[in-house]
Amino acid sequence: MSLVVGSFPAHRREMQSDLPPKAPSLTKPAWFRAVIWFAMFTGIVIGLHTFLSWAQNFIGEMNSISGTMTMAGIIAISLLIYAILIATPFMPGIEVGIALLLLQGAAVAPFVYIATVTGLIVAYLIGRTIPLPWLRKIFCDLGLQTICTYLDRIAESNPAERLASQRKLLPRWLSRLTVDYRYATLGLLLNVPGTFAIGGGGGIMMVAGLSRLFRGWVVLITVMIATLPIPLIVWIVGVSVFEGR
Repeated sequence: MSLVVGSFPAHRREMQSDLPPKAPSLTKPAWFRAVIWFAMFTGIVIGLHTFLSWAQNFIGEMNSISGTMTMAGIIAISLLIYAILIATPFMPGIEVGIALLLLQGAAVAPFVYIATVTGLIVAYLIGRTIPLPWLRKIFCDLGLQTICTYLDRIAESNPAERLASQRKLLPRWLSRLTVDYRYATLGLLLNVPGTFAIGGGGGIMMVAGLSRLFRGWVVLITVMIATLPIPLIVWIVGVSVFEGR
């Protein structure tokens, strides 16, 4: 009996050592940093929405601009703006892309497609290359311990181990979607209406990169296929597809 009781604490300590380190609670300096982060994020959000409003006005005034060379430059700038917006989480960049198609017609559809793919891949690469310790520090300062724990697991395990763990934790149907068919699910999410609530295309791609569970070249093919239908239809049929004719 004493042998069993005496060995239990050691066994418990061994199990606890396998768990990811718990994120620290907010101390007084952390509260100060949290306020700074919130202020920075608020400023970024205000700046992005101001940029979106300016971009919509800028693109809306295209028809009043004359000159072939000038128009070509304006379209190029508009496509760059669109790529930046669609790469940014929670920004309705697709509205700018549709506005470009409506104003410039089928001729601009291939360029909108290229800008869409570029913006989404940039979002993925940002998530893929962002330093996890730096990101963890931000979330710990904000007191988001669950996210900190998840980032610890990403840093301490390889993709195969995380996929196996995910398969065990989730119901079978959900694990098949998020593990076995994760690329198809990613492409589907980029096309499902309402995904703006979970970050939009840019947010989805950034999280995909952050997870370190997706291969870059497969992601590129997935994005190219998932974003092709609308530009291709507009290129073939014309903008009448938006008008229901």
